[in-house]
Amino acid sequence: MTTSRPQAIQTPSAVGADDREVQDVVCTACGCMCDDLRLTVRANRVTAVEPPCPVAESFLLREPEALNSPCLVEGRPAELDAALKRAAEILEAASAPLVMGLERATVETQRRSVEIADRLGAFLDPTDEQGRSRCHAAVQTVGAVTATLGEVAARSELVVYWNVDPATTHPRHLERFARHAFTAGAPPVTPRRVIAVGTGRSKTAEASDDFLSLKSSGDVAALATIRALIQDRECDPSQIEAQTGAPLEQWAYLAQRLKLSSYSVLFYEPSVHDPGGPDALSQAIAELAIDLHRHTRAVALRLGAPWNAVGAAQVLTWQTGFPAAVSFAPGYPVYLPGEASAQTLLERGEVDAALIIGADPAAHISAAARASLATIPTVVIDDRLSETARSADVAMFAARFGIETTGTVFRSDGVALPLRGAVTAMLPDAESLLIQLLQKISPSLEGRRGAAAPRG
Repeated sequence: MTTSRPQAIQTPSAVGADDREVQDVVCTACGCMCDDLRLTVRANRVTAVEPPCPVAESFLLREPEALNSPCLVEGRPAELDAALKRAAEILEAASAPLVMGLERATVETQRRSVEIADRLGAFLDPTDEQGRSRCHAAVQTVGAVTATLGEVAARSELVVYWNVDPATTHPRHLERFARHAFTAGAPPVTPRRVIAVGTGRSKTAEASDDFLSLKSSGDVAALATIRALIQDRECDPSQIEAQTGAPLEQWAYLAQRLKLSSYSVLFYEPSVHDPGGPDALSQAIAELAIDLHRHTRAVALRLGAPWNAVGAAQVLTWQTGFPAAVSFAPGYPVYLPGEASAQTLLERGEVDAALIIGADPAAHISAAARASLATIPTVVIDDRLSETARSADVAMFAARFGIETTGTVFRSDGVALPLRGAVTAMLPDAESLLIQLLQKISPSLEGRRGAAAPRG
């Protein structure tokens, strides 16, 4: 059965006879996923974006890549059927294939990727555009206290930006969620206050009501201090200042604000460069939100990565029970966090083929992983001619994600949004390519399963 997908609303535009306006477009260029964009399109290209946003404009206005061929086999132009056949041969011949990428893809494409990994008995690990795996240990360890961004905009009384600069990375975040007028019920007695915590003054700090300084690598210590103050525990002022770079009085002020606010929200974004890894910050933030619930309503939300990272974790969780680092080698999904991350598997030389979807790991992963990737056959499905695609045994180019594709994506708060193509695609979308690839792969590959367990 064929189902129709929603199309962007297109109306005549007054800006030019050859222009048309596309309304209610979802932008995937940052975790805000603003769904109110109006695009001006001329000659099948986006020429203007409203409301203005530099991040959206740099993504949506970029020139489409000029490709000599929609498919490459061994670096040479090829027909799609030949490319699909060669890709299937590579993946079927592998005893321990890896499927990675997936974040620059719709939910529908991600589901097909899971189906292929299951068919192949492969490892499957969603990675960002640069081939880095995400860790979900913090949520699995302490849980999450969350809400929708709509609830935050309507109800929050205090917004804290923890060592992030959304005014630069998520330009419309403040106007949509922090400075947004209250819309649900009567306005609160106390107007919403915005506090920025950071290692230096930023655009976000300038737009906030308060700026609280923090020394580099002092996040976890500062969050622990705030928790202690909320719990009325004594703290050593000299030790606190040494660990956080700020006096105890500053953290007491923030603790009191959080405690007395009727609804607080902490926005953050962990980094691979954080001391103790990204999960140390995520866990500390979540623990603070949990402690605050003894006194008030509080939530902790990531600002969110671009594209569809949340969607990848959602799809894997509902399809396999696990958000990442899954092995289908035994014939059923097995969760191997850490040891079955894409980079770890490549560094150890434990995979012998790779299907890479919407990512460019060859340009960014560790030297050891890059060297290993260069020795195995690779199949790439992407909307651009990346370094990984250039060196792939098979590269198939797809419609541009977020500009030409339709489907579903997940916002940073876990809300699903319909993605509608703003311009007409000249190439098949990634989901279509994966469906055709599945048709080329034998449905019975059970004989080799169990052979691809990672070494300890």
